[in-house]
Amino acid sequence: MTDRRFRSDSGALEIHETYETLLQRYLPSAVRHTIATSIGDIATITSGSPDAPPVVLLHGSGSTALSWAPTIQRLTATHRVHAIDLPGEPGQSTPTRIPFVVHDQASWLSEVHRELVGGPAAYVGVSLGGWIATAFAASYPDQVTHLILHSSSGFGPRKIAPLVVAGLLTALGEPGRRRALSYLTGPRKNQEPRTELQAQLDLYALRTFAHFSPRTDALPEHSTEVLQGIRGQLTATFGAKDRMLDAVAAAHRIRAEIPSASVELRPDEGHILSDQPALTYNQLASR
Repeated sequence: MTDRRFRSDSGALEIHETYETLLQRYLPSAVRHTIATSIGDIATITSGSPDAPPVVLLHGSGSTALSWAPTIQRLTATHRVHAIDLPGEPGQSTPTRIPFVVHDQASWLSEVHRELVGGPAAYVGVSLGGWIATAFAASYPDQVTHLILHSSSGFGPRKIAPLVVAGLLTALGEPGRRRALSYLTGPRKNQEPRTELQAQLDLYALRTFAHFSPRTDALPEHSTEVLQGIRGQLTATFGAKDRMLDAVAAAHRIRAEIPSASVELRPDEGHILSDQPALTYNQLASR
């Protein structure tokens, strides 16, 4: 098999072809960059005026930069938006899986940042992307003006039992995978019907879940020393009913160790936060 991130070559091809189709359909004016780094090529999507304030978006585990499409659409009029395909995940970047060590993760991202942005920027990270964004903000504090975290890993314990439940559900085929994905990322707050783009991204996530082999190595909590390195504004949002992270503990820790941070704990939401495009826009505007 050519790409060991995927369970089959045909599955890898399906995911990559769907990525390209959705990108052309929903972000036709976005500019693609491939940045050579010490760990391999990193693929990015850029949209918005070069003169606008820069913001860098980092997605979660098992996802791609394409997951940010609704947010990119919302931010393009006011920001220079860069969405990065994280290495080792199912997007277009190198399949290399870098250890979850602060220096190692911050190092490759600094290479991308230097080429893509070239100066201070806001960073938004979801789950795994939040862990990496935090590592970068602590290691290169003069380059991150505002660190925005959504259901970020690295601040509280990860939950194990729900992963076991999800694993059992996936054995039931396509319906089981659908239930497992919904279970892990939910519960979701009642909201308006999904847009066409959101529905397409939901289907894309489900197909990715069927073909992609996610990382299983431990994602450690950030140390107090790392958190003390952050200098920019920090804004964090968690869902109290998150089935993947101990969100209550994470929110409490950020409040205790970074008193200047703005932390929201949503009582009725899980790992995937509702209204992410509006949430991100409002958080960026709150500076």
